[in-house]
Amino acid sequence: MPRSKLVRVAVVGLGAIGPVHIEGYKQCENAEIIAVCDTRKELVKKWSKELGVDGYTSYIELLKREDLDAVSICTPHYLHAPMTIAAAVYGKHVLVEKPMATSLMEADEMINACREAGVKLGVIFQSRFAEGPRRIKRLLEEGKLGRIVMAEAIVKWFRSDTKYYHADKWAECWRGKWSTEGGGALINQAIHTIDLFQWFLGDIDHLYGLYGTYTHTINVEDTAVAVLKFKNGALGVLEGTVSMPREFQETKITILGSSGYVVLEDREVKVLKIEGEEVKAKEEKEEGVKETLKVRPNLHALQIRDFVDSIIENREPLVNGEEGRKSLEIIQAIYMSSRTGQPVKFPVKPLW
Repeated sequence: MPRSKLVRVAVVGLGAIGPVHIEGYKQCENAEIIAVCDTRKELVKKWSKELGVDGYTSYIELLKREDLDAVSICTPHYLHAPMTIAAAVYGKHVLVEKPMATSLMEADEMINACREAGVKLGVIFQSRFAEGPRRIKRLLEEGKLGRIVMAEAIVKWFRSDTKYYHADKWAECWRGKWSTEGGGALINQAIHTIDLFQWFLGDIDHLYGLYGTYTHTINVEDTAVAVLKFKNGALGVLEGTVSMPREFQETKITILGSSGYVVLEDREVKVLKIEGEEVKAKEEKEEGVKETLKVRPNLHALQIRDFVDSIIENREPLVNGEEGRKSLEIIQAIYMSSRTGQPVKFPVKPLW
């Protein structure tokens, strides 16, 4: 627990996503950034000066601060588990970027370490805080679509081989490698949609998956597909790729029920039909999840506010470690199925 109603935080990892966390904490009046950390001295210097806070290149030295309550971990995937576990040892709450880890074994170690230390563990899946997904979740909980028959999740994106995976030495040191990124299109780009897919439809009974690498010079997959059987009986299809032409990008979830169907595109409800009801795809106004920020919030800011509130109120974050693990389990199952040529039953037994 923090010493007051003010949660003192540090942002670790100041690359692409770190500044998004910084902005989110700045929009939360119950949080105060007191430090930043990165191994790149130039980034530490830039952000510590801009924010007027202490800067660290040593993560352990940062964790030794007694006035630090929590850390946001925005580092490459392979560092998420060791950094989370170290934070738990030092009694710090953790908000970690997706994926929470590169393996289920690591994810379980993170969850157990935080539980044993009595600290909060939150995993970033900011799409759950958008109005469109929240509306669909309510419709499903209320049974508005009837019995769910079939659903599909599609993530068709573009990532440049030369300007993304091999953009510079920093990118090449961890992107596109099993040991450091943990996978490719699924674990990095499609994971947000996969998280929403299981959040909407519930537990999976089994799946069969395939993956391959077609348009990039990387070790991990740039394309994958899976067919799923959910425990509620529904059938599902999942497609993920970063090999689409730049001009054609698609992110979509479609759910068909016995009493209606819904289409979510880029977090917005585009089509909604419910038998016997007149409904609009886009509602005029929806109540947000604690949307009381002083400025128009982004989704990271909403989740960061929930994480901060969970510390102050001594409750679980809305997306805790167990919730953050679910999409990783699906992705690991697809990898396992493709490698073995066999369907994978849930729950998945961690192999590495």
